[in-house]
Amino acid sequence: MRIFKKNNSATILLIAALAGFPFNSAAQSTQPQPDTRIALNEAQQWLAEGDYQKAYAAFLFHAQSRQNPLAQFTLGLFHQHGWGMAIDSAQACQWFEKAAENGVPAASHFLGECYRDGLHQPTDYANALHWFQKAAELGHVVSLCSMAELIMQGKGAPKDPQKALNICQQAASAGSVNAQLQLGQLYLHGDASIRNPPQAAKWFSHAAEKESLAAYYYLGKIHEDEHNDSATALSWYEMAASRGYLPAYLPTARLYFNAPVANQTQMPTAENLAKAYLWLSATRQRSKDNHESYAAENMLKKVEQIMPASWKKDLDQKVIQHINALNLETSVE
Repeated sequence: MRIFKKNNSATILLIAALAGFPFNSAAQSTQPQPDTRIALNEAQQWLAEGDYQKAYAAFLFHAQSRQNPLAQFTLGLFHQHGWGMAIDSAQACQWFEKAAENGVPAASHFLGECYRDGLHQPTDYANALHWFQKAAELGHVVSLCSMAELIMQGKGAPKDPQKALNICQQAASAGSVNAQLQLGQLYLHGDASIRNPPQAAKWFSHAAEKESLAAYYYLGKIHEDEHNDSATALSWYEMAASRGYLPAYLPTARLYFNAPVANQTQMPTAENLAKAYLWLSATRQRSKDNHESYAAENMLKKVEQIMPASWKKDLDQKVIQHINALNLETSVE
């Protein structure tokens, strides 16, 4: 599966953006210079075209012979995402470490994750905090929230929930959608001493304004769990599900199936029954979570017991169209 559009001449800029290089800020010693970008153009073109073998060999040459930090970072992405090869988290971490030592902001963040999750060495929370902080100092602001999650749990530093919130809020206030999501989750699921669903909703709303599908989902959860407002929750869940956010499929189906019944039949309305079937079928086809798949399968059996069999062909076609549209969208991103 490609993550770049074919023949995209700006792929080098996309990789650089992932790396966190501040092209629009003052020049830094670690910032890739124009000749660096030109030198990597051929490798980037092969990557954009999906010729992973040639691209990997070219990046490897620049990473080893030229000690090019952007090439080192890109090799880490190869192993992290499995571009043309099996995913190898340990190998990815080794390349991220080289790139981090050469000042690549996102590489510092990924290296922090490597230490946090014990991907290439035993788990080391103190080292994880060090690299998250390094990434943040280089401008990768969302790393502040990764620091906050560890401090919230007392891993690598004394437990301090309020300090964790303050650190993450710096990134969220700077406009980082991922930081806004993480801050919302800290308020929603963090230590009991700082749990604050209204504040969580505030930060999820900021992320939702930027069309974050995860934010839609969490706003649905808050309306369902905190406000007992199934109608508004369903609206947020389905907004996320319709654009392919898998965690929203099952709650969308559940709320449709459990919606108020028709007065005359005391059964789900035709529209709600059809929508429940659609999202349950989509869950069954896309989910890799055994618990989620089991729940969807059980609810689907109940739906099929009362749904007219004549509906199935048309509804199955709608599910296929939804999934095909998602696959098409992913293939060109």
